[in-house]
Amino acid sequence: MSAQPANQPAEDTTLDAEVTGIVTDLLEEHGSETAALRALAHDFVILLADADRSVSRGYLRGLFSQGARPVPEKDA
Repeated sequence: MSAQPANQPAEDTTLDAEVTGIVTDLLEEHGSETAALRALAHDFVILLADADRSVSRGYLRGLFSQGARPVPEKDA
């Protein structure tokens, strides 16, 4: 027995259909291709900066790498 009546088409759940829907939504929200691309680029840069801050660089050659937790200062 089918979950949908025979006269209704199945929803397209492919990756291409999802991407197309996202692009359509972006164009509707921002009004132009340029504005949509600017919004995507902005979000991408913010995500990259956030990811860069949250990634541990580890302990390299006896020194903490740049971006890692600061080394606590010793009280003199």
